[in-house]
Amino acid sequence: MMLGQTLKELARTSDESVVLELLPDLVLLGRARAAAAAAGLSLNQYVLGACRAFFDRADEEEWASLMSRLRDGAEPGVTLVAMAVRQRLDAGACRCGRGQAGMSGEGGITPAADAAGGSG
Repeated sequence: MMLGQTLKELARTSDESVVLELLPDLVLLGRARAAAAAAGLSLNQYVLGACRAFFDRADEEEWASLMSRLRDGAEPGVTLVAMAVRQRLDAGACRCGRGQAGMSGEGGITPAADAAGGSG
């Protein structure tokens, strides 16, 4: 399945089998599941938001790293999703705001930020 089709599947289903195929790293999967639950999101929503944030906010170095891994023969969907989820988890840990787009609501506004009158 092409990456675009995979992301569409994440958006339209609550079936986590797509995420399970894209995140074979069980530690990363567990961290993503815990972060999703803490944010009040399904695992699919969390992973999709992480991918959208990566597309919107990745810098040149992150794109170069992704392209290098893909040239080395890495599976495109698995590689991108792992990078995006790690980036989002790291952003949440440092509370620096990176990777917040697509978390929930429109425009990347998180429930906590919305209540505070700000954006995520």
